[in-house]
Amino acid sequence: MNILSNKNILLGITGSIAAYKSADLVSNLKKQGCNIKTVMTKSSELFITETTLEALSGEEVICEESQSHTKENFKHLSLAKWADIILIAPCTANFMNKLANGHGDDLLSTICLAFTKSIFVVPAMNPDMWNNKVTQNSKEKLKSADITMIGPSYGSHACGDIGYGRMSSSNEIIEVISRQDNNSSIAGSKILITAGPTREPIDPVRYISNYSSGKMGYAMALAAKSMGAYVEIVSGPVKIQPIKNIKTTYVDTSSDMLNVVISKVRDFDIFISAAAIADYRPINYSQVKHKQSDGNLNIEFTRGADILKTVSEKYKKLFTIGFAAETDKLDANAKHKLEDKNLDMIIGNIANHELKIGFESDFNKVTVFTKDRTKEIDEDKKINIAVELFKIISSEYSKKVSLVSLDVK
Repeated sequence: MNILSNKNILLGITGSIAAYKSADLVSNLKKQGCNIKTVMTKSSELFITETTLEALSGEEVICEESQSHTKENFKHLSLAKWADIILIAPCTANFMNKLANGHGDDLLSTICLAFTKSIFVVPAMNPDMWNNKVTQNSKEKLKSADITMIGPSYGSHACGDIGYGRMSSSNEIIEVISRQDNNSSIAGSKILITAGPTREPIDPVRYISNYSSGKMGYAMALAAKSMGAYVEIVSGPVKIQPIKNIKTTYVDTSSDMLNVVISKVRDFDIFISAAAIADYRPINYSQVKHKQSDGNLNIEFTRGADILKTVSEKYKKLFTIGFAAETDKLDANAKHKLEDKNLDMIIGNIANHELKIGFESDFNKVTVFTKDRTKEIDEDKKINIAVELFKIISSEYSKKVSLVSLDVK
């Protein structure tokens, strides 16, 4: 699992001799687990074939034909809605200048105009074209429009000239699009995240648990790591592969999770309780399996430890975030938990695995509650929601750090 897993990336290829490098880029993006759709401008077809890109991406390549964007109704809009990221690599001086000035005279440029998320541009051109005042002016316009420029690199060109203008390598490109925002206030902070369900044993073969998959907690960990934070996970039993370079401690029961959290949390700045921790556990554990011949089975339960409340009461300077999975009255229940547990933030969602959102799903829809604001985040992939959540967390955490600093003074 990584930050680009299952991301929908629309790769735009324009008419540069560096277009052959797009094949390597597609191959490496697929290795990252991305879903790739490719749009080729008419001029790019002179440098690389559809067949190559289709074989590597596993998707039909969309070529620029006469009036191609009207052959299917609103094709540019459907592609813009499908994509999580638009990556234009290579990007010629012509397309760069077109994009900077808001022109939409072909399929790729109209997709960009209809797109509301992250666009990355990878220039590839002669050094004189790169240094041209018009191109440099376009670079500044793209920057002001929050379009990220990757490169160009310095070196020799096919024409024999030496200078800036070479297309960046696929590894450099992937590194940049994997890194969300290392300038946020959480960069350098230490974040402890709980994830997944807990299992409360009834007998040696049975337990009580829930439908949590751990995907939201792991997505939060990935997003935090991409923003430059040090992250550790305390995970219940999940089917998710460990995240590279994130220390993960595995537990089964709520008591185990409490013990691990308490042993670690004092060394962290932010605690996020994304785990679906069992509220109840059996009072009496049977050392032997309950038999069918025993007839009806009555099990008495007791309340489990409230890990989040325990942490928030003991470590008041810690920035604490909870998750509220509710079946009804989301706003009222989440706000009550926010106040009762004395949290800095709580993230609420409707929990019903039959709805195929939230529990067990790659998608979620959440509402963020703090003491002074409420914000809804529409249905999206959990990793995208996690990135949006950390933009809010970064802002709120910065406020608390400032207040703590004032109190110290």
